[in-house]
Amino acid sequence: MNDVQLTSHAITRFQERFAGNLGWAAAAQRLLRLLRQARFLRVCAGKARLYALGEMRFVVQDGALVTVYRPTYPVAAPTDDLWCVA
Repeated sequence: MNDVQLTSHAITRFQERFAGNLGWAAAAQRLLRLLRQARFLRVCAGKARLYALGEMRFVVQDGALVTVYRPTYPVAAPTDDLWCVA
């Protein structure tokens, strides 16, 4: 993933959500470093690729980092399998 271009939107979202104390250039540099460490999760709609690193998600499409976000959904608790109980 060394050939990914950063978009201004992705850098801005990274600053807003994860690195508010960093300037533009420092945020871009850190974002590239973190993106290199991220692991591929799946292919999303529009053939975008989703990568993850801890609580961070990176969306890459056509060689450009589109956005960075943190999942906001709650983790579902395991439920009892009623077929096994019966």
